[in-house]
Amino acid sequence: MKVINLFGVEQICRNSIALEQALAAIPSINNEAIQQRLDRVRTFYELLNLPYEALLAFMKEHEYLFTTAEYSSLLKVKVPGREIPIDDPEQLVAEILSH
Repeated sequence: MKVINLFGVEQICRNSIALEQALAAIPSINNEAIQQRLDRVRTFYELLNLPYEALLAFMKEHEYLFTTAEYSSLLKVKVPGREIPIDDPEQLVAEILSH
């Protein structure tokens, strides 16, 4: 992802909830595993809505939730209204996650 549409992010989150509900109706599916995976997807996309400082704080508090590459991707995406004052997101994420 390079640039996002915030409406699209909201739509992805809503669609993942609808998908989770639809899959819950299928008895042969492990609902808990699906719920965990879809929660992770929703969290990733919801992080795109966070301001820069809040995103950094989230990374520090949840360093193992996503990989370094995934956190770096969140910083690389151009989000309307969010300025990222760094040139090297990978280095910043590595520093945050190494503490």
